[in-house]
Amino acid sequence: MNEHPEGAVVIEPVTERDLPCLNRLTNDPAVALYLDLAPPVSLSRTLDFFRYIREQEGAWWAIRIGGDLAGSVGLIPADPSSRLGHTASLFVYLDPAWWGRGLGRRGVEAMVGEAGRRGLVRLEVLVVDGNERSLRLFRACGFAWEGVRRDGFRADDGYCDLIQLARVLR
Repeated sequence: MNEHPEGAVVIEPVTERDLPCLNRLTNDPAVALYLDLAPPVSLSRTLDFFRYIREQEGAWWAIRIGGDLAGSVGLIPADPSSRLGHTASLFVYLDPAWWGRGLGRRGVEAMVGEAGRRGLVRLEVLVVDGNERSLRLFRACGFAWEGVRRDGFRADDGYCDLIQLARVLR
């Protein structure tokens, strides 16, 4: 547990009790703008994702501050039996009320630590072009620019590029 000006920061596994709040968050227009899930996202879809993460032996952790759920961070591992089994995709999203307070960085750092404990070598992220806040976050956490997936993201008004960044842990 670490202190933050607004209270204690706790980063711990998501539970089923958290799913309604996380589902509301994925449907928040400011958050949904850059998520791959197109709103409205049903609660059953959030439950499916929760089960998927468990089945894939991934990680989905809640970021709490002063007891409030501020967001989440997670790892989606590649198939461990494949030649990509040393990699995982990382994601993070926060309630806009908590943007700019260092919680995203703390969440990403927690997942980097978890990835290391799991023996992963490489973490990858995809960021929608124009999401400068996320690009700054990942660069500050040691992720390097690797390339662009042209028109890789379908937005409400057309297609956007996806910026691929990665961090090698060894």
